[in-house]
Amino acid sequence: MRHAVSYSREQTPTMAALLFVLVLETVAMDLLLRRFGLPDVPRLVILALDASSALGVLGVMVSCARRPHTVSPDGLRLRYGRLFSLDVPAELIASARIDRRYDEKRLLRLSDGELALAVSAQTNIVVDLREPIEVARPRRLLAAAVRPTAVPRVRFFADDPAAALRAVAALTTVTDKRAP
Repeated sequence: MRHAVSYSREQTPTMAALLFVLVLETVAMDLLLRRFGLPDVPRLVILALDASSALGVLGVMVSCARRPHTVSPDGLRLRYGRLFSLDVPAELIASARIDRRYDEKRLLRLSDGELALAVSAQTNIVVDLREPIEVARPRRLLAAAVRPTAVPRVRFFADDPAAALRAVAALTTVTDKRAP
């Protein structure tokens, strides 16, 4: 059975406010540029850039809501919309616990022997692994390729950490029953 674990509820109000401001700014910019008599070509280029920012925020909001983390008999899939995805096989999951942190500096952090996938600077579930799993950092524009990093622990955020913990903990009991 597949269990969806949502993570976008915390960030949706902030992103919706940002989207509103971006749309408002696009309209205001159009009025301002028309008022100063800017020719159509540069005005339309500026408006296209403004509109693409609003569409980018909307895209992140929708992709985070439509692509939740999932827990299935095969394992745990951690996601952040279309930007990041990691499959953790069920046989690698040793334990899981609730551990709230509110101090994550980045969306994705690979340090101190763990991967932290934060939402609104928060993580609330920790999964300890039987052996390290390799995590590839998302490639940045114009940056050199970075080698994957092996981590023995994964931290992530779930809207309902108790339900997420139950689903992940069920994987550890199934895995323990399979072991000789």
